[in-house]
Amino acid sequence: MIRHYFFALLALSLTLVACEQRGKDGKVLDTPTTGHIRIMVDEGYKPIIASTIDVFDSIYRRASIDAQYTSEGEAVNAMIRDSIQVIIITRKLTEEELNKYFRPRGFTPPMTPIAHDAVAFIVHPDNRDTLFTVEQLHDILVGKTLKWSQLNPKSTLADIRLVFDNPLSGTVRYAKDSIAGGADLSPNASALQTNAEVIAYVAKNKNAIGIIGANWVSDTDDKGVQAFRREIKIADIAKKAGEEGFGPYQAYLATDRYPFKRTVYIINAQARKGLGLGFAAFLAGDNGQRIVLKDGLLPASAPTRIIQIQH
Repeated sequence: MIRHYFFALLALSLTLVACEQRGKDGKVLDTPTTGHIRIMVDEGYKPIIASTIDVFDSIYRRASIDAQYTSEGEAVNAMIRDSIQVIIITRKLTEEELNKYFRPRGFTPPMTPIAHDAVAFIVHPDNRDTLFTVEQLHDILVGKTLKWSQLNPKSTLADIRLVFDNPLSGTVRYAKDSIAGGADLSPNASALQTNAEVIAYVAKNKNAIGIIGANWVSDTDDKGVQAFRREIKIADIAKKAGEEGFGPYQAYLATDRYPFKRTVYIINAQARKGLGLGFAAFLAGDNGQRIVLKDGLLPASAPTRIIQIQH
C-alpha cells in the first residue's frame, strides 16, 4: 500500500514538472502567479509599489518580485536593452521606441494604466507663498522668474532654488514637456537622486521649491508621510490668476481641479504569460486598485466616490 502511494506521488510530481514551462537553458520559467522576476520602478512610486508587492507576495506564496527603484530614463533604457522586462513609469512607450525596438520582433508590450498621480510642489514651512498659478510655475521653470520678490514684493527670500528628484526622472520630463512647454529649465534648477532627498533639502532651505511625485505625501495614514508633511508645505495650484487653488489630492485629481495630473503605467515586455502579466493584472484589478486608493492616489480603473459637501 505504501509502495503504491509512493509511486502515485512520484507520478504526480513528474506530471507537474512536465507541465512547467522551461526556457532554452532548461530553467523553469515564471508563470502569472509563480516564480521570480526583477522589475524597475520610477523611484517616485516606491511607497505604493512596495505596498502592492508585499500584498501580492503574501497572496501568491510561490511568487517573488524584486523591485529596483530608479529613474524613468534608466528603466526605459533597461527595457530597450532587454535587461529588464517589466517597468512602472509615468508614460507610455513612444511610437519611435515601439517601431525601433519592439515591433520588429513582432511584439508590442502591453501598457496598463494603474493609477493617476500628480506632480506636487513643496516649499519650506516658513514660506508664506504657498499658492501658485500655472503661469507663475511656467515662468519659474523656464527661468523668467528667478527671485521670490518677483512673485511677492514683500518676500524677504532671495533666489528661487528649484530642486528635482533625478535628472532622468519622469518628474523632470513632465515639468519640461507639460509645464515649461519644452523649453530649457531655469539655471536655478538642479536635481538630486530621490524624492526623499528633495523633501529633506526643502525642509532645510527656505528659498527652495521642490518638485516631487504626490505619491510621497499623499498617504496621510502612513507615519513616514506624516513625518514628511511636518517638514514641508504642499503648495496649492490655481489654473489662472484670481481662481481658487487646489492641492494634489485624490478628489481634485478626480475632478480635474489640480492641473498637473499624470498617469502611471506598468509596461510588460514579457512576450508570454509570465509573472509580469500576473502582477499587471493584480495592480489593475480590484485588490491593486484598493491599495492605490488607500495610498492616496486616484485608481485608474476602479470607481471613486466623490462626496460634495454643501457649505
